[in-house]
Amino acid sequence: MTFTQATETPHIGTVARIGLIGDVHAEHERLEAVLSFYASQPEPLDAILCTGDIADGAGDIDACCALLAEHGVHTVRGNHDRWLLTDKSRHIAEAHLRDNTAAATLAFLNALPTTVHFDTPLGRGMLCHGVGERDMAKIWPGNSRMPPERSKELDALIDTGELSVLLNGHMHFRTLVHFENLVLLNAGTLKPRHRPGFAIVDFDNASATGYEFRGEYVEAVKTLGLRPDPHHRVFANTADFDGEWQPTTLYAN
Repeated sequence: MTFTQATETPHIGTVARIGLIGDVHAEHERLEAVLSFYASQPEPLDAILCTGDIADGAGDIDACCALLAEHGVHTVRGNHDRWLLTDKSRHIAEAHLRDNTAAATLAFLNALPTTVHFDTPLGRGMLCHGVGERDMAKIWPGNSRMPPERSKELDALIDTGELSVLLNGHMHFRTLVHFENLVLLNAGTLKPRHRPGFAIVDFDNASATGYEFRGEYVEAVKTLGLRPDPHHRVFANTADFDGEWQPTTLYAN
């Protein structure tokens, strides 16, 4: 199979309430649990979105791709998926190999777009792994533990005013970054040792609720507002990052 870059950007229409899954990393049991949890919601979700990185982990990548396809999850390609398809960086821990991966799985990953667009009551949104087409890009305002990670690509998107919501992954940390005209929500990961969890985002109520695994159970741990408020630092763009930021997270305190 030859790796191909998707040329069309899917647009999934207008959504008011979504399930958001971060980097999967082959965690098929947790993925199945998340999808079952979403299916049990008394109020149906308009869509389920996933930030990719299905590849490279201790679990079953074939089962993960089958689950995502079966449940119609709108998924973007992450850097680990790209590496698997192009046979790069296979020296990393828990790397999957093309020869050991089902043909249907490789086809599924090969067909994934890098971005998915949607509309919400808050404005236009985009799902990606890093920032837009750059699957290795990070956004981080900076704090005492980690210096800022800025993005000219995101600043350009902010300048156009066309985007109000950005959903991404890559950093494995469920956090909100509030800009004046855009909110960025990092979806985190299902990977162990990274406080695995997921989220439900309600654009009608402008809120996001984070959930975490507690053994065999799932617990809602925090709800945050998507709109800027006096309790959260608000940035003009990533050039405004100064390293002085207390992360706004979707984790239990």
